[in-house]
Amino acid sequence: MLNKDLIKKNKKINNLQDFLPLKTYEIYSIDETTSVNTIEELITIAKRTYVVTLFSYDDNKLNIHYLQIELIQNQKSIIINVEFFFGHNLLLPQLEEFLSVIFHPSKLIQVWGNINRFRYDINFNLIYNRHDIRNCNFVDIQNDFEIWYNNTFQHNHQNSDQELDFHHTTDTSAQCLCSYHSLTSSTNKNQWSLKNAIEYTFQENFNYSNLHPYQCLAITKLAIIIFEKWDYTKTQDYFKNKSYETKK
Repeated sequence: MLNKDLIKKNKKINNLQDFLPLKTYEIYSIDETTSVNTIEELITIAKRTYVVTLFSYDDNKLNIHYLQIELIQNQKSIIINVEFFFGHNLLLPQLEEFLSVIFHPSKLIQVWGNINRFRYDINFNLIYNRHDIRNCNFVDIQNDFEIWYNNTFQHNHQNSDQELDFHHTTDTSAQCLCSYHSLTSSTNKNQWSLKNAIEYTFQENFNYSNLHPYQCLAITKLAIIIFEKWDYTKTQDYFKNKSYETKK
């Protein structure tokens, strides 16, 4: 029975539409080939930006560190993929200035879980040690999302038609039909992955690599619905509008 349910669940996930950002976006890369003018342009934009989203990724085999940054504007977002490498770099002064603007106490910085990585992780801070990131205003969207989700999708009949079941349970006595049943326990250590949060909230497939620009955009999408206080009705309206646009 469990294998059949798992196969059914995987089929449903595979049939989901692809992830859709809530904002349009432009993509930039900062690496050894980036021009000084490009970084200076991004510094100017960053100075006018007050909310940013960060996603970090380490490739330990290649000893390369990546930081994806989303500068959230009113009309669109600017996605910047920064590749850090050790050794001489002519762009280092501009890169240092850019990071000092990003990691500034005036910014609201959205991340998905593990804020302590940014504040205390030794390897991470070898890169950012010139910026006192311990004083930055980080917001853990992962934690806020779990609270929002549990409040939005209550334990009632509304959720009986949810497309996906977050955790299969063999407890036939459980009356709860919610997809996140196992997350409601205060003793449960499970946490939402970014992939699951997108798939179960928006019914959108999120199977992308850590270097894909959608990482920050996904965090921002979840942050928007939390801060705008989307309720159950608004999430259903989102599904209906998306379905209508797909059929046009």
